[in-house]
Amino acid sequence: MRRLLAVSWEMPPMYGPRATQVSRTLEHLGELGWESTVVCLAPRRGGPHWPDGRDPAPLGNVRRVGVPSREESLPVRAAFRLVPSLRRWPDSERLWVAPAARAAIREASAQPPLGFVTFAQPWSDHLVGLRIRHSTSLPWVAHFSDPWTDSPYLRVNGSQRRAASRMEAEVIRQADAIVFVNGQTADLVMRKFPASWRRKAHVVPHGFDRRRLPPAAPREPGPLRLVYTGRFYRGIRTPLPLLRALADLDRAQPLGARLAVQFIGPQVQEFEAAARELGVGGIVSFAPRRPIEDVLAAAARADVLLVIDAPSAGPSPFLPSKLVDYLMFRKPILGLTPVEGASADLLRSLACPVVAPDDVRAIGETVRVLLDRASRGELHVSADFDRVAESFDIHRTTERFHGILVRTFAPGG
Repeated sequence: MRRLLAVSWEMPPMYGPRATQVSRTLEHLGELGWESTVVCLAPRRGGPHWPDGRDPAPLGNVRRVGVPSREESLPVRAAFRLVPSLRRWPDSERLWVAPAARAAIREASAQPPLGFVTFAQPWSDHLVGLRIRHSTSLPWVAHFSDPWTDSPYLRVNGSQRRAASRMEAEVIRQADAIVFVNGQTADLVMRKFPASWRRKAHVVPHGFDRRRLPPAAPREPGPLRLVYTGRFYRGIRTPLPLLRALADLDRAQPLGARLAVQFIGPQVQEFEAAARELGVGGIVSFAPRRPIEDVLAAAARADVLLVIDAPSAGPSPFLPSKLVDYLMFRKPILGLTPVEGASADLLRSLACPVVAPDDVRAIGETVRVLLDRASRGELHVSADFDRVAESFDIHRTTERFHGILVRTFAPGG
């Protein structure tokens, strides 16, 4: 077996797309001959990062080394609430960097790996990587799930942005290979660096795991069901344009018996009052964070799955892992996403509708078309859906990642 050292602050039992994607990839690397040790947060049972206290399932050929962090302590959490800017150097996980690096270096000394990989976000995972690199000189693969300083979601002051830019540049300079989840993100991040650095960039998309599919069940009678899984960011990525479009449709022809929309995830309940004010509280429901099994079951019951992204002045570099996970359900997907970008490109290749996330009229028209198709029994995926989706199967994506690890960790690689 080849030994791999990994750093990922978020791992099961934590809830989140990063925990899901990283654990899934490391487990499938085991099938390709890798034995992984992953340094991750040791969350407090019942605390903010492990609220249900349920033990995670074991992962084949993956050993977790949990490292506690002061970020979970009440004094630190209170300080972050009082002075939110403290969270942005580069993130609240910065407090975990030093103890995580010490743990990783101990592991590398006790059982030397061929190399190591850091998975971000959070960006502090890459800061752990810098310390490992300086201490061990092991070959390093840095994985970026999103753009860092180029992200439209980055809300920092000038000093914080300059500090983040220095951190990002040092990671790109020191790492032997950089992995992005789509070409748009790779181009956006790497365009500001020298050509010699840009040659280190690779693209491996997120992958879905069909083993997580709930058992198939016949469709229950009822209205057309639209389901969104994931979080919102107030003022950035919200369901408000969709809610307004539904209100317009409902005024023209009541939707109560024809449509049900469900939002599941952290912070979604913040928009419950807006739905009531717009008069669509009867057809829209909001559920907080749920165990992953419940989220998958809700997606399996959907007739149409929803992607909602933030508006963008230019092409969007984001390809959320939930969109990739949706593929395994073989359901139509409605993408409220910038009409140019990574998500739009994938959705068009699937022949799924793409609508600008702030175009209320177009959103309403697209939902009306979906309702009409459903009433005629014509709501199904395209002939190309399976062919396109297959390239995102976790076996395919992990094989590509495996190839990058082998080439990067090879002597002289």
